[in-house]
Amino acid sequence: MIDTERRRSRNRPLAQRRSTEDELRRLGRTHAVLSRCNRSLARALDERALLNAFCANLVEVGGYGFAWIGYAGASRRAPLRLVAHAGQGDEAFAATVLACANAGNRRSACRVACEAGTPVCLRDLSTPSALAPWGDAALGQGYRSMIALPLRADGAAFGNFSIFADSPDAFDAPEVALLAELADDLAFGIQTVRTRAAQAQQVRCLRNDAERDARGRLAATLHDGVGQTVQALNLGLKQARALAERGETVPVALLDRLVDEAGEVLRGLRAVSCELRPLFLERLSLLDAIRHQCSETAQRTGISIQVCAVDRLLTLDEQVKEQCFLAFREALSNAVRHAAAGRIDVVLRVRTDDRLILTISDDGVGFDTHHTSAHPAGLGLCMIQERAAGVRGRACVRSTPRKGTVVRICVPLTEEPILCP
Repeated sequence: MIDTERRRSRNRPLAQRRSTEDELRRLGRTHAVLSRCNRSLARALDERALLNAFCANLVEVGGYGFAWIGYAGASRRAPLRLVAHAGQGDEAFAATVLACANAGNRRSACRVACEAGTPVCLRDLSTPSALAPWGDAALGQGYRSMIALPLRADGAAFGNFSIFADSPDAFDAPEVALLAELADDLAFGIQTVRTRAAQAQQVRCLRNDAERDARGRLAATLHDGVGQTVQALNLGLKQARALAERGETVPVALLDRLVDEAGEVLRGLRAVSCELRPLFLERLSLLDAIRHQCSETAQRTGISIQVCAVDRLLTLDEQVKEQCFLAFREALSNAVRHAAAGRIDVVLRVRTDDRLILTISDDGVGFDTHHTSAHPAGLGLCMIQERAAGVRGRACVRSTPRKGTVVRICVPLTEEPILCP
């Protein structure tokens, strides 16, 4: 009797230690899932990829049996919509769980989690529960416990994140807290991806508007300017021909007018060509083209424009040079038209032969960049970013009301894309 009690006393610390080790192992696994899912958040390009990555991480890294995500409808009675899942059973089991969740006469755990906005945990599925109408199907797959987590935004649940485990009591209080944090991270990631997608759509619309406006300006210039002048030139030439056919002297004044009209046509065509692609880019380096543009703009506007750069031989791909210059010209035009600046500084530098950095700063009125990011209405800023992205670069804008604006354009000189410093 005494020996039995001693053995029990020796086994008790061993059992406690094993229990503690199991709990630490489980929490470590959950932390690994959090880490992997956070990487998925940072790299997600679209909503579907993000959802699939979260479900796969829970199964492959977390060791859970099954994970699925469903979106709720606009009303409480609207059915849940399956959007992602991973794990044993896959399609058939997901369909069973979804059908039970949407059954009108039953309130499953995932439905309750959406309605209440709090996690619902079923610790042992072998015990019948009204919240587990799919309990037999889960047991048939070898699942013994589950948790349903709400996905929330703006204080309301818009979906459900459910996880199944193959052991009872798989979700203790610390793990529930970590998984609830994971669900909040996922909800935030979904909202972020949607915001990015909406902004990208706005940028595409703005770019299309800009291209349409540019085409309209060019068409108006050709029709109303160049076209009208060519028509007048044509009439003058017909008049001169008629005089010559009658053997009369063509007046010098008429010839002078025709020469002037021909010159006006050439200037109009050069202006159109320059808007499409500045002609001097063909024969000038990027730095010289920037200096030329700054000199012309300073003379025309009276604004002090300073260019600072280290003179060095820099060989750029023609597309890179063109897009860099057009992005710079747009930034300079914005500063002239909108900033009410008295001084503009342009700095061109090459950083350790791996990137070109072009900075345009002014001392003008500035603006609220947070408002502009949330409501991108300026065609100019969008076009600057689009042109930089077109040559694997980045453009960022920093501005403060009444403290000026800085536009920084960074373009890689290697094959790797870069971020603005």
